[in-house]
Amino acid sequence: MDWHHSVGLVNLAYVISSTGGILGYQTKNQLDPTEDNIWIPGTERSVFELNGIKFGITICHEGFRYPESVRWAAQHDAKIVFHPHFTGSNTDGIQLTEWGAKYNPYYEKAMMMRAMENTIYFDSSNFASLYPESASSIIAPDGTCVAHETYGRIGV
Repeated sequence: MDWHHSVGLVNLAYVISSTGGILGYQTKNQLDPTEDNIWIPGTERSVFELNGIKFGITICHEGFRYPESVRWAAQHDAKIVFHPHFTGSNTDGIQLTEWGAKYNPYYEKAMMMRAMENTIYFDSSNFASLYPESASSIIAPDGTCVAHETYGRIGV
């Protein structure tokens, strides 16, 4: 979500408890060059813990283009990294039909790499657009896709 900071707009993800309380947030610290005129980068990374499981968050292209965002969480004992993102369009694109197909955009392959590089789970949640360029997916530490949502369908 967008969050107003004293020096500009920040892209961030909140961590919400099972009772609805805000436990913290993670800012997007490494912007895609096309986003420089939209947001300012955050400056800190965090590892969170719920029910004894440590996890990190990397936002959108940060998890695709900048593997060090996931590496940081893994080096701080995270067992899973959550990855909210939006790849695709509601106006035009191709209709993907097979998860990880060689002709699909690189996003699902990048998800696999982030999990394998760091031997952690990588839980990537995409916006359900009409023409998504990746499916919401859970990737195991060995890089296999454990589960994924149908392209364009709302769900986790």
